[in-house]
Amino acid sequence: MNHTWLCVLLLLNTLIYCGHSQGMPRASVKIVSPQEPLYTGDSVTLQCYIPEYTDWTYVWYRDNQLLPSQTRKTATISLPDQTGQYQCHGKRTKWPESSFLSPNHPISATDRPKAVLSISPQWMNPGDSVTLNCEVKESSTGWRFSWYKTVPYRAGLPSLLDKSYSVEPLSGYGTTEESYTLSPAGPTDIGGYVCRAGRGDPVYYTNYSEPQFLWSGDMQSSVSLRISPNRTQHFTSKSLSLICDLKGNSTGWRLMRYTETGVESGCSPNWGSITGSTCTITSTNTGDSGVYWCESGSGQYSNAVNITVSVIVPASSTSVLVGVVVGLVVAAVLLIIFLVLLCQYKNSKGSCSNIIFW
Repeated sequence: MNHTWLCVLLLLNTLIYCGHSQGMPRASVKIVSPQEPLYTGDSVTLQCYIPEYTDWTYVWYRDNQLLPSQTRKTATISLPDQTGQYQCHGKRTKWPESSFLSPNHPISATDRPKAVLSISPQWMNPGDSVTLNCEVKESSTGWRFSWYKTVPYRAGLPSLLDKSYSVEPLSGYGTTEESYTLSPAGPTDIGGYVCRAGRGDPVYYTNYSEPQFLWSGDMQSSVSLRISPNRTQHFTSKSLSLICDLKGNSTGWRLMRYTETGVESGCSPNWGSITGSTCTITSTNTGDSGVYWCESGSGQYSNAVNITVSVIVPASSTSVLVGVVVGLVVAAVLLIIFLVLLCQYKNSKGSCSNIIFW
């Protein structure tokens, strides 16, 4: 009899537990923003979605570890530092007092797509039509492109990540066309350009592209660049001076160069020493090859100079030996000619044999 009652009590407990379990809401983790795919640098808002009731206190987990600071329905995380497997559930004071724990929701990040700008032609002649072309690497559909001209860095303006330049738009939100044309290009178009691309709703943007430049070899009215020695071909371990001639009220000038490593500013202490408006590279190397120009604080550009620095190739020992041999042969030939002429001169006096065998 006692066994029968015990069995009945166990059965009732089981039924009550099963009834409670069946009444427990199911939680799930959802991404509120931005839309996937998620990229490095994104700030991501997650939501713990429980369809029944509203008076939940929320509990969050990442990789099975409790996140005590997250108690709200939404949680904001930063990528890539906070990637992982996310779960949540809810608690309340009334029945049901808990929801089921949500399934794992993986959050991962990929590298942000890169916008790459090219300019053709980069050296402008008056009246040229210049084309800017923007391409998004690793992705090619659904993008709208925006175009910008670089200006000296100013706080409050949109700027490149390294704050080397601020940017001003050439167009509004953007266009599906991958190219932008300056036609005809004139002196005011000389300078730097960047692009970026956006897609989705809300709009997700790539970073700005690396700056590319439209140059002119013509002297400009406000600032010009001179070099000494005045040639474009230079050799290693030599001195090279670059002089920014400023006219009018040009202030805040800086010497710039574009080499195989990208755009660089600041003659001193990066690659030379500066005195007044003259930058001196005391010992050139091949890394100094590139395009040089001056910029004023108001964003005006000088003429640009394309400089190539080459290694002086020393003469090899073989070429030196060949030179010595050739020199000896020439000397011998000249000696023979001299003796023959002298013999002819002395022949009339009958003493040629004495000259030759002396």
